[in-house]
Amino acid sequence: MKISVTCAGLLLAIALGAMAPAAAHAQDGVTDPDAKCLKCHSKNLKKSLADGEKLSLHVSTEDFAQSAHNVIGCTGCHREVANAERHPSREPIATHREFSLAQNETCKQCHSADFKAYKESIHANLAAHGSSDTPVCSDCHSAHAVQKMAVFEPKSAETCGNCHQDIYQAYEQSVHGQAVAHGNVIRDSRVQAPSCSDCHKAHDITAVAASDYLRSTCLNCHDNAASRHSKWLPNSGMHMTSVACAACHSPTADRRVDLQLFDKATGEPVGSKDDLAGFGNRLGEVEAKGDLDAVELWKLVRQASRDGTPTKVTLRGRMEVTNGVDAHRIAPKGEAVRSCETCHEGGSAGFRNVTVSISTPDGRKQRFNAEGEVLSSAISVDSLGEFYAPGGTRIRLLDGLLVLALVGGLAIPVGHITLGKILRKKRSGNSDSE
Repeated sequence: MKISVTCAGLLLAIALGAMAPAAAHAQDGVTDPDAKCLKCHSKNLKKSLADGEKLSLHVSTEDFAQSAHNVIGCTGCHREVANAERHPSREPIATHREFSLAQNETCKQCHSADFKAYKESIHANLAAHGSSDTPVCSDCHSAHAVQKMAVFEPKSAETCGNCHQDIYQAYEQSVHGQAVAHGNVIRDSRVQAPSCSDCHKAHDITAVAASDYLRSTCLNCHDNAASRHSKWLPNSGMHMTSVACAACHSPTADRRVDLQLFDKATGEPVGSKDDLAGFGNRLGEVEAKGDLDAVELWKLVRQASRDGTPTKVTLRGRMEVTNGVDAHRIAPKGEAVRSCETCHEGGSAGFRNVTVSISTPDGRKQRFNAEGEVLSSAISVDSLGEFYAPGGTRIRLLDGLLVLALVGGLAIPVGHITLGKILRKKRSGNSDSE
């Protein structure tokens, strides 16, 4: 009897001992199969790469237990090591970047919609063209401590700040960043202050400089901006179309006038398609000799319209800030520029700083420096039609050219009416004399 009780106790002790690790793992939030992986990978393991660098294989048990990917386990992403005979892998890895790009493809197995959006983004485009600094999935979401959306979303601006440090610091001090830091509540709690992804989107991040996308995004929240501006700003519609929001709402920023080349037939920016990309080479060749002057720009526009293709180009002017940092340094509305003289005075700095730009295939702008006199040339009368009003730039020659154009346009109907009256009077006089 004693022997049987002793055996039973021994068997129970063995069973409890076997269950203890499993219970511990369950308490840590890690399943037993993953615990077997973490038994080694929680240590400071490293793999030698072909380029001589070391790839860390360390995974924090605590981070993985709290991650959103805990439910799918290690082999959910690392299927190649599910077979114990294939692990550890002896396959060589060239570089950290090559490994990250390979693992990036794994994400689309579950996140197909987000991955498709990412493939259309400026990040994916830069990565495909060899950029080693452009982020892939694991750079924003980490590799093994992938946060749940409820935790990750409010901190998305901080994630962007890992690469865009100067811009993030400007955002932190802006009216948007300060609102986020102090409760994230504006306009009677109806609208929350934006973080990076609210304006630039999360995965399908595109270049915004060559489009009206950001202005439309501003108006999504500031839906009463048009009516408010119309109460005090002359010609407010033209201002809101041709002046970037940040040009007034980032009052300390440097400004410039950018003249962007557009295809008249399609309305698309020149350079956004491969068949128009060669125009940038011609602009670059001219700029290499010095800033573009009015004559050279006129020649280029004329050549593009007569080179045997249906492409006819035009210039669209836009007042904007000179860099992305200032574009994010948005001040409270009470500090916004409201004085017309800031721009509309002779020798205004913004009108002396002029660029001519085309859109590259990835949507970004390629800018070429131009002489300030480009704005006062005959070619600019037509090119500035979308944002120019008489006296608007305080450029007298441009005002004179526009007045001549208006007078010339009115001369035809006025002359026609006057000539008609003279002829009718003459015919009437001849009839009376008879």
